[in-house]
Amino acid sequence: MINLKFSTSQIQCQINSFSVQSKIFISIICISFLSCISNTTQKFDSDFDIQIDRFEKKFFEISEDSISNLINEYPFLFSNEFDVSNWIEIKRDSTRNYIYNKTVNIFEDTSLLEKDFKKIFSKAKGYFPNFDIPKIITLNNGVDYKYNLIDSDSIILLSLDCYLDDELLYGNIPKHISDQMNPDFISNDINELISSRFIEFPTDRKFISKIIYHGKLLFLMNKLSDNNASELLGYDKIKSSWINENEKEVWKYFIENDLLFSTKSSLDYRFLANAPFSKFGLSIDYQSPPMVGRWLGFQIVESFSKKSTKNLIEILAYDNYELYLESNYKP
Repeated sequence: MINLKFSTSQIQCQINSFSVQSKIFISIICISFLSCISNTTQKFDSDFDIQIDRFEKKFFEISEDSISNLINEYPFLFSNEFDVSNWIEIKRDSTRNYIYNKTVNIFEDTSLLEKDFKKIFSKAKGYFPNFDIPKIITLNNGVDYKYNLIDSDSIILLSLDCYLDDELLYGNIPKHISDQMNPDFISNDINELISSRFIEFPTDRKFISKIIYHGKLLFLMNKLSDNNASELLGYDKIKSSWINENEKEVWKYFIENDLLFSTKSSLDYRFLANAPFSKFGLSIDYQSPPMVGRWLGFQIVESFSKKSTKNLIEILAYDNYELYLESNYKP
């Protein structure tokens, strides 16, 4: 790995300068989602290979004279707004090379990732026979964590530089976000991306509908990975203990403050969004974990599943409000 001889401010400045280049992936790749949900017998088939194409290695290790060949091979990853000389400048840039060298060092072996991906894809294929195993293309996008994953059904672009657990590179990123920018969260993010394909986001603005949506999402993620809701939300032991001990009080707060059928968008930020903590407007706020609404949503959906004879596919498609009523959720 090269020696790091530049300041944090210099790194952040250079990273920001690449924002336009990193956005080319967004403008070129068309994001679409599989919507075919089939009510069939569960069957997990692992007779397939996981394809992880290390594009970032090809880009930084290819000779400058061969960049045109790489552009022809991956036209969807290169913008016409930039010519070959622009891409050569990126290949030579010290910050980009630092990021790449660290990526190679951390992700030299991707066998564990492949194993996790195969488990998720195998179960997804078992529940949803129309699910096609996607190809994974890894790249470096200039540490743009908002686009760590890009989904186009047949291809998933995975920006490995958003999972380096690097305090220097991530110094200007909020801590509650950078804490999850490490290798352990890649499979979880892939799981969430795949699961979101099969669950319809509510058209109404009621808070309870959004709670149940996120509950369904976690419910499916649990089925694809066997991780519990706290693990899927990135809670540590302290946060997990807090929400388990205060589940009844949080639910009581929602009921007494008439939040369930409120359409205030501020509730999304307070109780559903990834943030440093949830926002009750109480002294306990700083002790609480974020996304308590999602965690409660999972408890409601799980409660419904235990009382219902419906299978997974039917549960995911079930009306959110009816699911809430029939769950008889009482913490």
